[in-house]
Amino acid sequence: MLAFCVRVEGSLSMGEDRSMADAPRARHCSIQHRSGSGEVASSIDQLAGLLNELDADDPEHPDVWISDNDAGYGVSAFAGSRGLVIWEDHDEVRGPLHMVGYSRAKMLDLFTMVLQGRAAEVDSLPWIPGYGN
Repeated sequence: MLAFCVRVEGSLSMGEDRSMADAPRARHCSIQHRSGSGEVASSIDQLAGLLNELDADDPEHPDVWISDNDAGYGVSAFAGSRGLVIWEDHDEVRGPLHMVGYSRAKMLDLFTMVLQGRAAEVDSLPWIPGYGN
């Protein structure tokens, strides 16, 4: 998983551009589309569009993901009715973790947490060991 993030410190005042994750202290995180292409994540709307890709029938490319290299992890969301999300540590210290039953709205909330640098909040979720096979 090749990705990068750059921390953006400070806060935005009313009327300033909120495109960077639509929140203060956003990060520049990378996302991976189902097609395999990647780009820098810049807004919550972009994340919603990314997750909408899961509507297409494409068993060869079942997931999309967001990566935060500063915190050292990435989160994948999978197509299908299971609502599967997977957390992976870039250094493979904790191994893969997963949750099921995630709606598209919950997936967007999770991806937004990653984009906004809320690693402790992501880490505190009820992850289960393994890939959820």
